[in-house]
Amino acid sequence: MLKKTSLMFAASLVILGLSSISNAAPKTKYGVTVVECEFDYEDEEFCTDSRLKSYAKVIKERKPNFDGNKIIYAFETNAKGYMKTLYRLVVIDPAKKRVVPFGYALSAATDGEGNAVAVNNKGDTIHYDFNLKSNRFCFSGDIDAYRMSSGYMNEPFCFKYDKSEQGLVREY
Repeated sequence: MLKKTSLMFAASLVILGLSSISNAAPKTKYGVTVVECEFDYEDEEFCTDSRLKSYAKVIKERKPNFDGNKIIYAFETNAKGYMKTLYRLVVIDPAKKRVVPFGYALSAATDGEGNAVAVNNKGDTIHYDFNLKSNRFCFSGDIDAYRMSSGYMNEPFCFKYDKSEQGLVREY
């Protein structure tokens, strides 16, 4: 009986391990590879068929706009149940046809009571700052992420593209 229970437990661990590997594994379709399909405790799925098609279209139609040869592509999230509009972004290397999702959802700046807050002199409540000649991405607004949310505090949140990490790393 103990041997049979041990075998069932080991089989369960193997099945659980395989299912968690499949979520973390890169996905390739339409000629693009997404390195991470979803993040723990996040609702966004970066590897849906429609998302993969949109990345392939971006590679065909857009020119690099970040870090010399990459494309930052921001889109409205498909996550549901939020009281505000959330945006996600990916960094695309068009030469390698590789897509690296950004770990945070981004939204318009709000105060502690949910009221809109201007982030610049034009009155915008959300602002992205990046360019072709830099590996730096800055965002003015709120960051929405599981256990890592941050409200706008009168200065942008900045990240640098780290080649060894193959993604955006927050500057503190």
